[in-house]
Amino acid sequence: MSYKINILVSTIDSGIQDLDTVILDPKSNVKYIVSHQYTDEKYKKIPDFLEREDIIVSQIFGRGVTKSRNNAIRLADGEIGLFADDDVTYKESYFDRLEKRFKENPNLDVALFKIKTGRGEPEYKNYPNKVVQYTNAPSVGTVEMAFRIKKIRDKGICFDERFGAGQELLIGADESIFVQDCIDAGLKVKFFPEYIVGHPFESSVKTIPKYDKRRIWVTGGFDCRINGPIALVKAFLGTVKNLPDLLRHKKNPIAYFYHRISAVLYILKTNNNQRKL
Repeated sequence: MSYKINILVSTIDSGIQDLDTVILDPKSNVKYIVSHQYTDEKYKKIPDFLEREDIIVSQIFGRGVTKSRNNAIRLADGEIGLFADDDVTYKESYFDRLEKRFKENPNLDVALFKIKTGRGEPEYKNYPNKVVQYTNAPSVGTVEMAFRIKKIRDKGICFDERFGAGQELLIGADESIFVQDCIDAGLKVKFFPEYIVGHPFESSVKTIPKYDKRRIWVTGGFDCRINGPIALVKAFLGTVKNLPDLLRHKKNPIAYFYHRISAVLYILKTNNNQRKL
């Protein structure tokens, strides 16, 4: 018996018009759930190619990809969920591979895979060359992640909406936080050295300079979200550790410390306001 797979697609504004390159021909056990954020009424028109029985479109106002992903999780009705964006591509064999891995590993809750870049492009990143079970979350992209929907729901796990693309400062780390929350909840997370999605090598995050304020905020915010108040001390120690490199890049260590600890304080202040699924 086939597993029912939900492709959870997040897109915003005119990105919904690009989904014709994401969505494949109908497959009996695959359903697409499109979470479309819009910032203006002019973007609400749903293209004709999305008018299919195997596609659900949910439109929500605003921005913030983690809000969009949580919306998609709430709407999921399958057994396996696979996160997607509007700039990825799939092959039918990827879905078969996904189903096979979960069938072969009945105790598997979250699976991480590889991104296939375009012809002539380097590997998206340095991946392990063997199966790995994680006890701490690695750096991971959302489109590399698949999961058993019921397990995530039963544990009340969702994306931390303070993080992710669309936020002013905490623009990343949402994926690793999601995976770490899964691990902390006792779920089994494994990496498989197999391709599950296509995506260009270049991404918006890779273009952000090393000591950009947003990267510093992500460092401090992620540290606090995972490790708690000890991140206050680590903000200072991290500044001391990075001091030679900061000076080499002609960056102000005081500014680095300020931004990092500001993120820590923000997370501590808002921890009690986080929603659950």
